[in-house]
Amino acid sequence: MKPNPSFEQHPLDRLQALANEHYIHLLGVSTLPDPLVKNRMNDFYASWIHRGWAGTMNYLKTHGPLKYSPEAILPGCKSVIVVGLPYYQKGDWGSGKTMDLKNMASGRIARYAWGRDYHKTFRKKLLELGKEFFGNPSTTAHQREYRVFVDSGPLDERFFAHASGIGFTGRHTLTINHELGSWFFLGIILTTLDLPAMKPTNPYESSISPRGTCPKSCTRCIQVCPTGALQGPHALDASKCISYLTIEHRGAIPLELRPLMGDWIFGCDLCQEVCPLNLRVQETAIQDFLVLRAGPGQDLVELLALKTDQQFLKRFAGSPVMRVKREGIIRNACIAAGNKGGSECIGPLLEVIKRENPLIQDHARWALDRIHEGMEVRNGL
Repeated sequence: MKPNPSFEQHPLDRLQALANEHYIHLLGVSTLPDPLVKNRMNDFYASWIHRGWAGTMNYLKTHGPLKYSPEAILPGCKSVIVVGLPYYQKGDWGSGKTMDLKNMASGRIARYAWGRDYHKTFRKKLLELGKEFFGNPSTTAHQREYRVFVDSGPLDERFFAHASGIGFTGRHTLTINHELGSWFFLGIILTTLDLPAMKPTNPYESSISPRGTCPKSCTRCIQVCPTGALQGPHALDASKCISYLTIEHRGAIPLELRPLMGDWIFGCDLCQEVCPLNLRVQETAIQDFLVLRAGPGQDLVELLALKTDQQFLKRFAGSPVMRVKREGIIRNACIAAGNKGGSECIGPLLEVIKRENPLIQDHARWALDRIHEGMEVRNGL
């Protein structure tokens, strides 16, 4: 079935206009990478996997053959539409927006997870955009003309974001746009339509982008990373990243990394918080992200007291925090308590040891040891 002729003459203008109606102001289109570029990127990705930097995320190894091959995901794919949805909002420790987090045993949550789960909000917007742009699909054949992905497909979104011209990859490996900084989500629409590409002159060179580059001598993101996950510019050992440790990794946190994780219980924003290109970013207009669900942080004592999945669900329903499940948030809370908590966490940690599985018990015992050591130091013992 042919696309609607009403937008054949000026498809990108129509696409951008429709995107704007959904508060999607960041949009670009990329063609498929040529064979030489694809081979180079595949080699780079295979090397990254070989180093063990993917940690326990085995699915990333499985994704390897598809990372730079949209046509293998959508047969006949000719164009990759890349969109960005901003999520930044103000509100920091002790801002008064939720609670005074500086004056309590609290655990920090990455900014993207403060509000509604972005997968649901963003995917809904992309599905609506696809329906409006490609027409209301009435046949199976027509449905194959586009596919929508929000952090759910195997493609290297940041590569195609750069190729589409909407931003460049910063030294912390996140995509940066001169208006949104790095505080935005990436979404992908694959289509069999041959759309005119919006892209820089040479989109496959990491130093070239119509949207800018990192300041020449800036290494703030590398210096601030407490676990050393950022080995250097564009070199991320995800197995050491706090975001990976608190979300993707489901086993025991390595002992040597626990003291370095601070009070983060879900994700980490440190490399973004110090980036000079994020200083003037405006708040998002997406209400789903502004209505707090998990918020900037959580009381560690209350988290350690979550005894049932129902209690966890009641507290975090609709939030990205649901991904780690009750056991995961308690494990993370144990580490944060060990790094930040005082005597108020001792009782809850003892209760965790009584009721939880051996893996969680191990983290609780570690936290208790850390708290007692800290109390001894403060008492001059």
